Amino acid sequence: MKGTVIGSVLFMMIPVIAVASSVDLVAAKGKSFCQRVLELFQKNMGSGPRLNLDAEPFSEVKWEPAVIAGMAPKIRRCSSLDKALVDLDNDGTRDLVVKTTFCMKGAPSDSFYMFPANSNVLEQASWQDMAPLLATANKFERTGGSYPLTALPMSSEFRKGGPTLSIVFTVQPFIMDEKTYVALTDGRGKWIVIAKYLRGERFEDQCYLESNGKS
Repeated sequence: MKGTVIGSVLFMMIPVIAVASSVDLVAAKGKSFCQRVLELFQKNMGSGPRLNLDAEPFSEVKWEPAVIAGMAPKIRRCSSLDKALVDLDNDGTRDLVVKTTFCMKGAPSDSFYMFPANSNVLEQASWQDMAPLLATANKFERTGGSYPLTALPMSSEFRKGGPTLSIVFTVQPFIMDEKTYVALTDGRGKWIVIAKYLRGERFEDQCYLESNGKS
């Protein structure tokens, strides 16, 4: 039987979001873990239709605006930098994670860049020159590209059409059982991936969720 959560699963750095009426667990590396993720989401939302990103499991990752030199654009929705100290790759050491949100054809899209916790990269970067930030090899940077859902086995019903996240992305780390996971979706919000980040641009997918219905 599929696990189902009612409400929202579009992960963005705003308090609440509503997207789909239900979400089903389609594929799992560990079914018990993925079922627990859905249960956490259900508890998070209670009887409401929205996911609260200020509550568990998301609240353990503490984000704050990242300050860099230069003149920042006035519209934060399409030009924001946030930072958090979190053990993103689960190696036992906290990392400096910088998340950027920029718009592509008017739609916001997230990327993230990982550095040692004591890195001075934010002092080196500016709004006019982000090369020091973008140069790291440890990142998720796929705006305009794709993230195919091929790592976990799915029935032919779901493999049809080659499920893929694409173009604009929303990325939200969270902590569960003292491990960090990353939730990813795209502008369509049909598919949601729960993954572990492995450094570089590599991920280890844990769960594939499919959203159904209308927001």
